Amino acid sequence: MRWLLRCLNGSKPDSHSSYDPDLWSEFNYFRMRLLKLFLIGAVVLFLVITAFSFIFPSHLRISRAINMAAPRQKVWYAIQDFHTWEDWNQFISLSPLTGKSFSNPSAGRGAFLKTDQLVVRIVGSSPDSVSLVWDQVNGKPFKGGFNLLQLSADSLTVQWYLDFHFRWYPWEKFGSMVYDQKLGPLMEGSLAELKRLMENSP
Repeated sequence: MRWLLRCLNGSKPDSHSSYDPDLWSEFNYFRMRLLKLFLIGAVVLFLVITAFSFIFPSHLRISRAINMAAPRQKVWYAIQDFHTWEDWNQFISLSPLTGKSFSNPSAGRGAFLKTDQLVVRIVGSSPDSVSLVWDQVNGKPFKGGFNLLQLSADSLTVQWYLDFHFRWYPWEKFGSMVYDQKLGPLMEGSLAELKRLMENSP
């Protein structure tokens, strides 16, 4: 039994132990075969997971929209001025961001909101839209923006979207499955706060 345990542990029995050389060779062969099977299985499993991940798109857009009774110009200015974000944007008001600073001016193309965790920049601005880039310190950058659609004189639709692009890595593709669940409620809450702010403030 002691000899058998030494074989299973990979130690060759000493000269004083009684053992069969052929049996020792069989144990080594069996051990190497198990190792090869394990390595092959690991490679096959990785390839299967990688192939399965290709059914997930490499681009994901998360979008939320809300209707509000507020002038388009007023809403557009609130969206493109980073100083107002703390009043309605839950990504800023509910996140533990540190080292917060604003560009001067804090509104319009080229303006930015900078923290120790991320930098948000306005890269495009028109009367109907605002385009943003989010640069994360410990993550990949992503793009987003707002579209304003005037349905009638007293009804404005505000759409907020975030665009994510993923590489072929399986963990990135599978991780995208929870993006909408995590970010969607924050976007909905932020738009509801923006609606309340725009409709109740002069």
